[in-house]
Amino acid sequence: MKANITIPDNLNEISIGQYQKYLTVSEGLEGEFLNQRTVEVFCQVPFNRVILMSHKDVKSIANDMLDLMNSKVEFQHRFKIGNVEFGFMPDLEEMTSAEFADLSKYIGDWQTMHRAMAVMFRPIAEERKDKYRLIEYNGTKEFGDLMKFAPLGIAMGAMVFFYSLANDLLKATQHSILMEAVTEITAEQHSLVKSGDSTKTSTHLLKETLEDLVRLSDFPSMNV
Repeated sequence: MKANITIPDNLNEISIGQYQKYLTVSEGLEGEFLNQRTVEVFCQVPFNRVILMSHKDVKSIANDMLDLMNSKVEFQHRFKIGNVEFGFMPDLEEMTSAEFADLSKYIGDWQTMHRAMAVMFRPIAEERKDKYRLIEYNGTKEFGDLMKFAPLGIAMGAMVFFYSLANDLLKATQHSILMEAVTEITAEQHSLVKSGDSTKTSTHLLKETLEDLVRLSDFPSMNV
């Protein structure tokens, strides 16, 4: 079957909502069945059209998506959804109890990652030179569903940032509210990353950082 489809070549061309759907519909699948669902979700092609495509094309596109999912990402502290610009919480040391509780609760599961994103990123209320102020945090209800449209690369980059920060803190053996927050948040990600196959883990960098955390967790006085 001949058809013009758009194949994402950047993780920011895929939304968190798409990735959540992919994890749901692809659970337990492998081989051609997995490839079909991969093309369906990430290329936004109706399934009844995907199954009419050539096996060669479906496999090729699915492999491209696999490579994309395993590409490295960089942390980006700002992004837009429509005309609204969101910024990453500027001072983790000043994280409120509400932010900490919600982030710890939601970041451990990709199906609730949009709510974790609503904690980490909020609309920029004021900006001066290289600094900005976010609107006050009032829970995830207001922007949680909107974050399903946030770029997947932004979310994965934020996860890499937390792992890297936790790794640095562990190496420095620092003890602070930030140490507590980051280690607890990243600890809840262990099973998520370790249990998934290559299509469900975030990035090579995230995996490497997790391995560092596992090794460092054996040090005395460190509670990960």
